[in-house]
Amino acid sequence: MLSGPTRVLVLEWPGATMRILDRYIFREVLSHTLLGLAVFTFVFFIPQLVRLMDLIVRHAGGAGRITLLFLSSLPPILVFTLPMAALVGVLIALGRLSADSEIVALHALGIGMRRLLFPVGALAGIAALLTLSMTVWLGPASLRTLHRLELQLQSSQVPFAVQPRVFDERFPNTVLYVEDVSATAAHWRGVFLAETGSATGTRVTLAEDAIVVNDPANNQFELHLRGGSTHEYDPHDPLRYNVSTFESSDLPIAISSSEGTTPSLSDAELSDGALLQIHGPGWRESRIEFYRRLAFPAACLVFAMLGVSAGIRPRRGGRASGLVLTLLLICGYYMVLLVGIRLAQQGLLHPAVGVWAANIIAAIFAVTLFRRVEHGGKQSYVSRMWDALAAKRRSASPAAASVANGAAVNAPISIARVSSLGRKAAQKAGMNGFPLLVDVYVFRSFISYFALVLAGFVVVFDAFTLFDLLADISKNHVPTSVVLSYLGYLVPLLVYQLTPLAALVAVLVTLGVMAKNNEVVAFKASGVSLYRLNLPLLLTGLLLAFGMFAMDNAYLPYANRTQDALRNQIKGRPAQTYFHPAHQWIFGQGSKLFNYNVFDSDHDLFGGLSVFELNPKTFQLRRRIFADRAMWEPKLGVWILENGWVRDFDGERITRYLPFEVLSVAEITEPPSYFRREVRQYDQMNWSQLRTYIAGLRQAGFDTSRLTVQWHMKFAFPMIAAIIIFLSAPFGFLVGTRGAIGGLALAVAISVIYWSMARLFEAMGAVGQLPPLLAGWSPDAIFLFLGAYCFLKMPT
Repeated sequence: MLSGPTRVLVLEWPGATMRILDRYIFREVLSHTLLGLAVFTFVFFIPQLVRLMDLIVRHAGGAGRITLLFLSSLPPILVFTLPMAALVGVLIALGRLSADSEIVALHALGIGMRRLLFPVGALAGIAALLTLSMTVWLGPASLRTLHRLELQLQSSQVPFAVQPRVFDERFPNTVLYVEDVSATAAHWRGVFLAETGSATGTRVTLAEDAIVVNDPANNQFELHLRGGSTHEYDPHDPLRYNVSTFESSDLPIAISSSEGTTPSLSDAELSDGALLQIHGPGWRESRIEFYRRLAFPAACLVFAMLGVSAGIRPRRGGRASGLVLTLLLICGYYMVLLVGIRLAQQGLLHPAVGVWAANIIAAIFAVTLFRRVEHGGKQSYVSRMWDALAAKRRSASPAAASVANGAAVNAPISIARVSSLGRKAAQKAGMNGFPLLVDVYVFRSFISYFALVLAGFVVVFDAFTLFDLLADISKNHVPTSVVLSYLGYLVPLLVYQLTPLAALVAVLVTLGVMAKNNEVVAFKASGVSLYRLNLPLLLTGLLLAFGMFAMDNAYLPYANRTQDALRNQIKGRPAQTYFHPAHQWIFGQGSKLFNYNVFDSDHDLFGGLSVFELNPKTFQLRRRIFADRAMWEPKLGVWILENGWVRDFDGERITRYLPFEVLSVAEITEPPSYFRREVRQYDQMNWSQLRTYIAGLRQAGFDTSRLTVQWHMKFAFPMIAAIIIFLSAPFGFLVGTRGAIGGLALAVAISVIYWSMARLFEAMGAVGQLPPLLAGWSPDAIFLFLGAYCFLKMPT
């Protein structure tokens, strides 16, 4: 009912009242926009956090360089997250106004819905200008700076990037293999270096160990080799073979080729003028990039209009439903955008049409929905379905059921009386059992929020990854089926990494909404302790932890291997870890290294096979075998070598030289299946395979600190899903007055602390500054202690 002050408010309508109203709505939308910006930016920045923490621990770059790298990484992410934040800010703010009946009050005062477009449009315009400045100016400049810093850091971080027992072919005309890398990455044991250039293609250097000294000023690093030998062989004259040994030697290694000019810039790094000047083969890709720079700022305005159209619809749920609706709209928009860009790349659509199609469709949908709501038309099918689901959820609430079956809400009954009746009802109903209706209700609320948040983050992250690969997809003419397969195999990794964050958000939102709606008070009055109320959440957390561990043990290694191979294909690199497929290397059983030009896996046939048999104690060459051709004989179980030679060595002396036309060598025991296997990293092995691999390396005397930390992380990271629920449950009740948005804000703060701490401890363990056990489990232990403290201090 309107009162006297309300009529006075109408009289003041033309003047200060509208300015107050505009400021009020603007502040509401702005606060939620900033929160949404923080959430989405943090999610997309998680992969960058690993590298930054590694740089901080190793002190390879100065604080200024690391800060600049951090700032340069943000604009490409903000280009995506600013439009998302504008949508989430409008939807959540107007959803809260609608849920609190403030939209109804505005209608009663004669304020039309179009008037809401002024404050919302002002904020959307600011977001659009910021996005435009990033896409047109700051984004390309930051990408150029980021590329330059990465090249500089690459030159200063090469020793830290070299992995033990992996053939590294990143260096010009050089293949590097290291048996063991110390924790500081400055000391290598067992160095094998093969120069593959046309002039020195047969020069091989072996050393027992080496000290690494960086020389980034000259774009190289220097190896101080000790106890080694150099082998030189002329393939055109098999009789010419030179061996020289040394006690110590210095060998410079170029990090990148010095030939040519400055590396060419990608389309994303070019200015607008440079993009418009491109004609010929790269015309279509440059125009797609140009129109994309204009479409993203316009998306802020379109998202704001869409948010107003969907946000002012009368509905229950407020901020929580606004967050869920935001994720759904964002997923739909970016899917349409990606399809349009893909069609434009294939020449089926003009670049402008392909890029702007998503904005046009979203704008038409927003205007149509706005007109229906403004004129009081019937709700759309989506709106009716949404309200039906919300009503069903509310009707399933045990608190609502107890209120409906009891006295009126506003009845003058004392809390003590309600509590007494509640305890008697609880005892009569057997509240100590499990599961009860309360458990099902809490579990279902948590799972609904968890599934929607996780699905939204995964889809948006997939879209962000696809945008990052668009230039490579177009340049390398990658089929759509390969791209879709890569994104599909990337999903398990994203689910594994984002499950703790989605669980954290879901717990805080679930309990925050229950506290805001006074459902927690009803449960307390019914004799249900908050400890008992949290039981289904804690059990769900343990199930999530077990599910993450099972995924990492059974399927995730296979998915990681497949998506790594597909990503290399999209990037134009061969599968596995090879950069030059014509010269492949593999470590054999015992102390043998294999190099071959061609391997026909269908016929089990080698072409240009070289076998290096090493002395495991001194890492010196003991025998070298070469054959133009090698064929597997399945009946005898041996390799038949043709047209080659065998040389045995004792230091710098050649003790035997045996040329042959046909020969079978008993030392080569590896079957063809051995050479078909894939090269794996720690994330491509489960805990059992990694443990076996670490045990073999440790038995051989290698430093396994880095791998041991990763082995502990395979257990510790899944457990954080349960621990973070245990920690966040008490905070979920405290943020009840803020509902879902308060839970989301707290989730961001907790996530930043945990992920920063986890990556910091992981990096410290990798360089030997912490024991692997402590580096892997410290974040879990700290959060478990904090969770236990907060849980026990919670007023139940």
